[in-house]
Amino acid sequence: MSLENVELEKFSVYKFSIDYPPVCRIEFNPKSKREKGHMVFHFPDKEKLFLSWGELEQAQKKFPTSKEHANHSIQVMKKMDNVKNLEIASQDSRMINNHDATYSRLKFEGVALGLVTRRKGVPHQAYSLHVHCDQTSRFFVIYAMLSKEAPEDFSELFVQMANSFKCH
Repeated sequence: MSLENVELEKFSVYKFSIDYPPVCRIEFNPKSKREKGHMVFHFPDKEKLFLSWGELEQAQKKFPTSKEHANHSIQVMKKMDNVKNLEIASQDSRMINNHDATYSRLKFEGVALGLVTRRKGVPHQAYSLHVHCDQTSRFFVIYAMLSKEAPEDFSELFVQMANSFKCH
């Protein structure tokens, strides 16, 4: 998918919104509710962008800031059996809807697990944005784990979508 001439549309539910390409199929977890939920933007090239939210009070018991929340997610990912050589390519602070948010770009090798042996690692990238919103009492995580076939400009599209996010 090329970013050239892509006009994004707005998806909005439970007072939050994000812009997305109209070629996406949106899958909404049927158990989602205002306080907690999950949805996926499916791209025609098989890439996916996930958006999850939950109760801020619960998250802040373990992760007082969005950066601590992001770093915890990275540590969980490092422990996954199909991930090796994970490194933080970049991590910075962004203002999203007047909240200090944490944007992370990761590089890692995805490993296919076989019955007897592991196959050679395949380079992958992952992007995430963690936001804590006091006004809605929710946290939000936007993330994508890209396949090796992902379009080169997907990272730009991820940033564009993340920057469009409004939590209230």
